[in-house]
Amino acid sequence: MVLLIALSVPEVLDNVLSLAGPAAQAEFTSELFDANWERFNRYAGYVRSVHFDQALQFRGRRALPSDRTLAYIFLHRPAFEGSMFPNLSSVQWTVKDRRALVQLLLFLVPTITILKISCRALLKDKCISVLRVLAPRNILLTELEITMPTHTHAFLKGLPDILAGQKRLRSVGLPNYSASQGVVAALSVLPLLEEYEIWSFVEYQNHLGIGMDFDWEQGDFTALRSLNLTISLIDAVRVMSKPHQPRLDGFTMTSRDFLEHANLHSLCSSLPTSQPSLTVLYLTLYSGTVLPDPSSQAIPFNLIRPLLLCTELQVFCIRTDMGIAYDDDDITRMASAWPSLETLSLCADPVSHADLTTGQPLRSVGSFTQRFRALQELSIYLNSLGTDAVLGVSAGPSQSRLSVLDFGTSPVPTDSTGAPYHSKAPYVASLLRRDAEIKSDRSQGHKRFLQTTTTAKEEFSRRKTFWFSFATEVYDVLSGTK
Repeated sequence: MVLLIALSVPEVLDNVLSLAGPAAQAEFTSELFDANWERFNRYAGYVRSVHFDQALQFRGRRALPSDRTLAYIFLHRPAFEGSMFPNLSSVQWTVKDRRALVQLLLFLVPTITILKISCRALLKDKCISVLRVLAPRNILLTELEITMPTHTHAFLKGLPDILAGQKRLRSVGLPNYSASQGVVAALSVLPLLEEYEIWSFVEYQNHLGIGMDFDWEQGDFTALRSLNLTISLIDAVRVMSKPHQPRLDGFTMTSRDFLEHANLHSLCSSLPTSQPSLTVLYLTLYSGTVLPDPSSQAIPFNLIRPLLLCTELQVFCIRTDMGIAYDDDDITRMASAWPSLETLSLCADPVSHADLTTGQPLRSVGSFTQRFRALQELSIYLNSLGTDAVLGVSAGPSQSRLSVLDFGTSPVPTDSTGAPYHSKAPYVASLLRRDAEIKSDRSQGHKRFLQTTTTAKEEFSRRKTFWFSFATEVYDVLSGTK
């Protein structure tokens, strides 16, 4: 159960917790009596998570309680024993000023295991002061995330000691500038740490990179299994080229800076050597601009071909706003290199024109299912449904049957304006499990891009209608109604 807090002046505790639903908004508008507190205490034990976001405004009121309000609550609650919510386990706190950050202290209680803090750069030293109460209050976190655009020496100096005291941490997310020798050394000896995330603000991505003294040799990272980087490509290459890396199961890379082909190839070339046992790989690469002709700047498959040496992959997903150019031979190469692959996503939602030349014909779905024995989920970008004759010839026996087929933001194929998709439904149905799911238009960012002009809105509406109708036809075939 989540309590979304928006406290103003002391008013109806009554409304705080009518908590029958998954979320509630608290507003105090009148004096509180014993009956109100009894009602509060009845429900308070159900509250597991508190999420406070100072940027949220409810009914035009400020989102933060005044000091007087908080004093009223904590001084007047009968039998107050230090925690308003005895079973609180997760706190997410997004603030813009010092007072809002300090009030986080009221919710740092021994029961919490998840803490996510997001604050402005000017609060960086105060953030360290708040985190220093974790040890004295016997708070042992399993997940910690700090979001802050810039740092000070005091922040970087104080962070290692705080991390070293959190022996139960399993997941840590920190800014890229914090990847210093001291911080990495503190993380490396945490016995349960399974996931490490390094990220940067887009506007700072080219100015505050990974610390030059970043080094995997600080410790063992004995439990680390997943690394998530949201940084520039050049920083990612630096991290993944360092020696003595922990052996990972999963690697996720997101970059929103200018996409240099050489850097991408360097990253893809380093992974098979440094991480030969990868089973999960996500690459999200955005140029940061709306390209006038995305098809002319599509990523050639040759740039990511070194990844074929990661032979244990079970999940591979790549997303870019430029599209990726691959052909039938490349599908064969992937199937041969990745025999255990269960999930494959090849740039199903590029921000591009409807006639993107890197799109695939519908028969390519059959190419994937014929060659990948273990494939269960497939996401691709289609630009053609093809003729019935071609589909009939290319269908062949499938090695796998898909449980999820995602067409992403595929346009309405140029060779299909309506009725022709009816004859394609049996072909697609033959490649799917009976309980399979067909998806499309999954990118919110692409939707916003399409809705910038009247023409774009019409195109978006047209493709949404088309793929919904296409999926309905396939479902009818699978269910035996057609």
